[in-house]
Amino acid sequence: MVFRVQEWSRLLRLLCLLWPTSLPMKPRHLRSLLLCSFAASCFSLTASAVEPSPSLKQAFAGKFHVGAAINERMTRPDSPVHDLILQQFDSISPTNLLKWEPYNPEPGVYNEGPAEAYFTFGQEHDLYVLAHCLFWHSQTPKWVFLDAKGGPVSREELLTRMRERVRHVAKLYGSRTSAWDVVNEAIVEDGSLRKTQWNKILGEDFLPAAFRIANEELPKNVQLLYNDYNMEAPGRLAAVVKLVHDLRAQGLRIDGVGSQAHWRLETPTIPQIEASLVALRDAGVKVHFTELDIEVLPRNTGGAEISMREQAAPENNPYTAGLPPAIQAKLAQRYADIFALFVKYEDVVERVTFWGVTDADSWLNNWPVRGRTNHPLLFDRQGKPKPAFQAVIETASGKR
Repeated sequence: MVFRVQEWSRLLRLLCLLWPTSLPMKPRHLRSLLLCSFAASCFSLTASAVEPSPSLKQAFAGKFHVGAAINERMTRPDSPVHDLILQQFDSISPTNLLKWEPYNPEPGVYNEGPAEAYFTFGQEHDLYVLAHCLFWHSQTPKWVFLDAKGGPVSREELLTRMRERVRHVAKLYGSRTSAWDVVNEAIVEDGSLRKTQWNKILGEDFLPAAFRIANEELPKNVQLLYNDYNMEAPGRLAAVVKLVHDLRAQGLRIDGVGSQAHWRLETPTIPQIEASLVALRDAGVKVHFTELDIEVLPRNTGGAEISMREQAAPENNPYTAGLPPAIQAKLAQRYADIFALFVKYEDVVERVTFWGVTDADSWLNNWPVRGRTNHPLLFDRQGKPKPAFQAVIETASGKR
């Protein structure tokens, strides 16, 4: 039974009036006893009401890092998610601010303000700081691949520009970086190299060249990663495993592989994810789940190719008023199954990073369909934990 303050006060007066004078405890003593009891009850009730669940970083401490992808605005104290990031995560990834085009849009022009804010935020709060990414077919400015006359740049000049980029960020952020995604999404699902300007100019040497430069220019304590999506596709997985062996045969260091983990409610299956994880473990690298989110809305396209687009329609945006309980339960179970697998392989999993902090800032609100109301993360649009959050917490202790 919970008493309000007024009810406690009335009860106290009544007991003091009725207390027999022949008994040793006098009313004023009784009043003190009841006031102490009342205060203790209020403290207990208040504490139980505000006591939070263990945070994600607390729940998985000693197992793997848990992080979120953030932008520069989120590092500011007035950001609505600033405190949530520090409460829940021990790792951060940048969304766009270090990609070549946003960071270095023209020769000699650098947008260092957002990057500096990001690295300072990570350093001040002792976070595992991921830098994303050095080389990617998307969001690389056209000037990188062009010579002074507007034609294709030479192989030698492109390698020089790649080295200059790595040397520049190493000088500014090297000591504050935990890991770099050296190359992003260079292999397609059949295992072949993606046809891009990189391999058009550099050929089959693109990936080894990128890792060679990273090995030579970045500090030795910075982990070097290859990052891609749909790592469960057999062709891509086999090619990435081969890449690991080939790089090491050339004396080059690769510390881990990033599996982006842009997954859906039903796919890939847990056995498919496990098979990918085991194959990478057997290749001798740590596995980073780098961009985790669970798509709950229907769409026609698969994968996570950034150029894909679909037209908006009521049928592919059905949950504008909120996630129905049945879908909420499916999302919670899906996350529980995934994190149970991560815990099973905690000796291999280095980091799990969500691509966003809350549903409000998820990229899936605008990809591949613009303007949708998506619900792929553990925190809703107001930053409140969803049932999936508690489901994930329970996997850390084996309760689920």
